[in-house]
This record gives sequence, structure tokens and C-alpha cells, in this order.
Amino acid sequence: MRLKSGLAILIALLAANQAVAWAKVPSPEIKWSSLVGHPVYATPRYRDGRVYLTTTQSQGPNVFALNAANGTIIWRYATAGAVTVSPTVGKSQVFVASDIGATHFMRALNAKDGALVWQYTRTQPPQCMCSHNATVGANLVFAQTDGHDLYAFAPMGNMPSRRLWQFKSDGARLTQPVTAQGLVVFGSADDDLYALDATKGARRWIAKTGYSFVAPPLVVNNQVIGGNRGGTVHAYALTTGKSLWSFATNGPIDFAPISRDSRVYVVSEDRHVYALNAITGKLIWQHRMADVAMSTPILQGHRLIVANRAGDAIALNTQTGALLWRVRLHGVPLSAPLLRGNDVVFKVDDHMIVAVSTVTGAVRWRYHAQGVLTKPIDADGTIVVASSEGQVVSLR
Repeated sequence: MRLKSGLAILIALLAANQAVAWAKVPSPEIKWSSLVGHPVYATPRYRDGRVYLTTTQSQGPNVFALNAANGTIIWRYATAGAVTVSPTVGKSQVFVASDIGATHFMRALNAKDGALVWQYTRTQPPQCMCSHNATVGANLVFAQTDGHDLYAFAPMGNMPSRRLWQFKSDGARLTQPVTAQGLVVFGSADDDLYALDATKGARRWIAKTGYSFVAPPLVVNNQVIGGNRGGTVHAYALTTGKSLWSFATNGPIDFAPISRDSRVYVVSEDRHVYALNAITGKLIWQHRMADVAMSTPILQGHRLIVANRAGDAIALNTQTGALLWRVRLHGVPLSAPLLRGNDVVFKVDDHMIVAVSTVTGAVRWRYHAQGVLTKPIDADGTIVVASSEGQVVSLR
């Protein structure tokens, strides 16, 4: 009884020490702060010195471009309809999907001044283009309607219709598409992987796997690699769809694999991180975590960094799978790890951003806000995050 009592006291002291240490974590420097007037829930985007974002109101300006150096608003645009997703940023255009009742819009704005370049309108309920981000690839813009159908638009040139083609699914939800070598590749809740001609929409091949896909596939080394809800990683030849290999885990796969140096890294709901040979699919190593991963891992040098539902962020040696460090985030990580130099940044729960050293795992700083925060982005070497209070902040 005394031993149990002493152990309980020790555990309580350790917890108290950790709480004190966490309370002493410094706050980051705020480079600038800007108010856009309405709640921001969708993740901002960055390109070429500008931060682009959308706000939730359907009346008044709800698309903004900010100077990433000082936070000043460069331009604003009113879609006259609800916007629920992030803008998609191309080389010279910003693409925004919105809704007004049963009418659905895809708009292209000039990235320089916010002027309307073109718009596409649909009035075919119940589908809408407001629920998914567009994707830029192969000099085209791809947009999903409620995740079920896929549209391809030509963003440049003089054309009678911007829409080039439509892939109409059987009602099954599609993953985000990936483009490579003139193909657009995506998975579906109908258990299949598809490859279409990017400019014509013609089906090049289809692979039936028996289980649905919720995460986009990876295209690497002329292979399409994707994990399905049945827990199997499949690899197919990019141009022909020929099956190359498969690897079975013991749980559904909810996040896209990543690859480097002929290795593929996958996380599964069986709580494992797997390193596979990208050519053969053979297991190289596996590491069991305290809980399931909350996103696709990231790579930095010889480190593979991933965060799990238990609130742990860990770094694994990419060659051996050995644990390099583990840190408690004191909450559930709700964003994928974001690299900024030698820091990795997480959104933790709804109100906190935490930066961790990629080398040691030490917590470098944490930022806490009253409002719900978006996922962080890297902009000009600083971390930008927006909130439900309509505030956009640059942290460093």
C-alpha cells in the first residue's frame, strides 16, 4: 500500500513539473496582425509575397489578398455568396468556389488586383462546388462538386467555355486529384483508383481494389501508390494501371503516403508507421505509436515526423525507424506537421499553435488565441494563422 501511495505521489509530481515546464514555454514574436472583419475558418494560402484567404460571410468582401511582409490588405473581392473553403492559388490567378442558393460558381480572380477574370456557373442541384478546394495541375484547374464529380477548367486563353470536361461519378466521393505526365489520378469511395487524360477527361485506366479511398494517391517513379480503407497499400504503373505490388496493414489508411530515396512511408489506423521499398513494396521497418496518426508525416533530412491522437509528436530515423525524440503537445494535433527551418509547427486543439525543434523535440514556443485558429502556413519564413475572430497573425 505504501509503495502504491509513493508511486502515485511520484506520478503527481512529474505531472506537476511538466505542467510548470509547459507554462514557461515562451510566446512567439508577433510580426504583424491584421483584421479582415469576419471569421476565417479555411486555411490561408501563400504565394509570391502574398497571403490569400476567404471569410465566411455571404455579403460584402469575402476573398482577401494581404501583403505577407506587413499584413496590409492589397485587395478584397465580394463573391455575393457563401465561401467555405480556402482559395486555390495559381501562377497569376486565384480560384474561389462559392454558392448562392442553388447556383454554384467557380471564379478566377487576377492575383495582382483581385479583378474577375472569368467565372463558371452551375444550377444543377444538389451538387455544389463550394465544399472542396480546387486543384491546379497540368496547366488546368480541377474542381470537385461535393466531392462526387470532377470538372476540368482551362484557366488561360480566350475560350467560349472554360469547362473542358466533367467526370461524373456514380455518387461515390472522390479524393483530391493528382496530376502527372498528362494524367489526372484520384481514388474513390467506390473502391477504385482512376487515371484520366488531363485535357480530354477520357479514362486511361481503372484499378478495382475492393475498398474505398479517402486520401489522395502518391505519384512517384512512374507509379501510383495509394492506401485504402481496407488497410492495403497498392502500387500501379502510372501510364498503364498495371498492378506492381501491394502491402497489407492491419487498419484503414486515411492519409496519403509520402516518398523519398526509393522508400514509401505510410501511416495506418493500426497505429503503425511503415517504411516500404517503393519498387517492391517489401517492409523495411515499422514503428508502433501510442495512438493513430492525425495526418500524413513529413520528412526532414533523416527524420520522419508524425503526430498522433494521443498528443505525441515523434521523430523517427528514416533508415531504421528508431525513435529520435518524443514530445507531448498537450492536446490533439489538428494539422499536418509544417516545417519552418529547424522547427516543426502544429495546430493543437482549436486554439493553439506549437513550434517544436526538429533536432531535439524541445518545444520552442506556443501561441494561444481565444478564437478558433486555422491551420498554420509558412509565408516569407514566418508562420501565418487566421482565426474565427477575423484576425490574421504573422508569428516568428
